[in-house]
Order: sequence, then structure tokens, then C-alpha cells
Amino acid sequence: MEKNGGKTDYSRITSRQIAVYKTDKALLELVDSLKPAGASYPAHIHASGEEDEEGYSLIRLQMVDYSAGTGQKSVSVYANISPDEALYLYSRIFSGVQTFFMSRQKIFGEAKKEGYANVTKLMVSRYETDSAGKKRAYPWSVQIQNGIGIKGKNSNGGTYCKKDSFVSDGAAEIFLTDADMFHMFSRAEAWIRAFEREQTGRKQRKENFGSLYRLLNKELEGYFAGLYQRFEEMGLLEPDEKAA
Repeated sequence: MEKNGGKTDYSRITSRQIAVYKTDKALLELVDSLKPAGASYPAHIHASGEEDEEGYSLIRLQMVDYSAGTGQKSVSVYANISPDEALYLYSRIFSGVQTFFMSRQKIFGEAKKEGYANVTKLMVSRYETDSAGKKRAYPWSVQIQNGIGIKGKNSNGGTYCKKDSFVSDGAAEIFLTDADMFHMFSRAEAWIRAFEREQTGRKQRKENFGSLYRLLNKELEGYFAGLYQRFEEMGLLEPDEKAA
């Protein structure tokens, strides 16, 4: 969408942002990338890469580090997590965990020159105190790195980034309070649950509509058969109509 002068008209764009946290140096954004399960596995609710599905159902963590400046001086990175991983994070935050660490590394896409493929690294941690034993004002840390690495395959068909092959293209880190993390992931939890209710409700509505259609079709067939018989008894049908 463009206005006069070629500028984007953001008023016409529907944002998929779930929540955002900003500081004077960086921002962290949770973005909706949820997708429904296909017809083959409707009870899965979320897409998991099956043939009749459009990829995977995900929550995207988008970060921008603008500590060195905005525009081309800023660094943008992202990482994806599954809905279950987002709910797991929310459960840890909600329970008031004191120490926490989660690390995810994903390599994906077609291997390019020399076997390199895209890599995302995500680390989420919480430590109550720093190395000197002092209580942290911002105990949560979210770190994301994007880059490339050499793709390897393991025995079960999965892929991994070969040791010491990762080359970073950009990295960002942001620190948050317990309240900040709760705000971010409680919104994600609410949106995931709303999505799941909509998908299960849609399945039920589809089944109800099918049942209603069959019932009405049966009723209408009986009604018109009876109506035809009455017309025939009253002699209201022409010979060709009777033959039909």
C-alpha cells in the first residue's frame, strides 16, 4: 500500500504483532505465525509440516538492536518457536521460576555454496543474581543470533548445524523484568488459546453444518415426494410430467 510520494500507508496494513517490549537500545516483538492443522490431522490443531499444510505453526521472536543507530545501522534478527514452546515459557514465568535456561538452534532451507544453510539461535535465561551475587534488576535475558552453518543429517532424518561451522550475520540481546516477560508471554498464551478455540470451533461448526445439510436434504426430499404424490392424485400433472 502506498500514499503519494511512494510511502507505505500503514493504516491499511493489519499487524500480526502480539506484544512488544522496547528499551532505548533494542526491542523484542512477538509475532503471530500460527497456522492450522490440515484435514489429515485436524486434532493436531497446529500445522506441523504435513503434506496438506502450509508449513509450521509458529510464534516468531523478532529483535532489533538500534544501540548503534537506526536504519542501516540497526541489527534485525529473529527466531521461531513452536506454540508449545511459547506456552512452556509462559508456564515458567507464571510459576515464578528463579533460575531458567532454554536454548534452541535451528538450521533450515536448501544448502547453498559449500553446504551452508540458514541458522537461527535463541537463548532465553533467568538468573536472580549476577556473578558478584548482587540481585539483578532485569533478571531475564533473550538473545538471538542469525547466520549460516553447514547442514548435517542425523540417523533419524533430522538436521543439525555441524560443530564450529556457524558464521554469525547478526546478534541482539535484551534484558527484561519478570513483569515485562509476563506481559509478553501472557499475551502470546492468550492468542494461542484463542487460535486453538477458533480452530476447534470451526471444525465443530463444519461438522454441525454437514449434519444440518443432510437432515434438511432428507426432509426436503420427503416433502417434495409427498407434494408430487398429492398433485398426481389431484390430476394436476400433465402426462409428460408424470413420465418425468
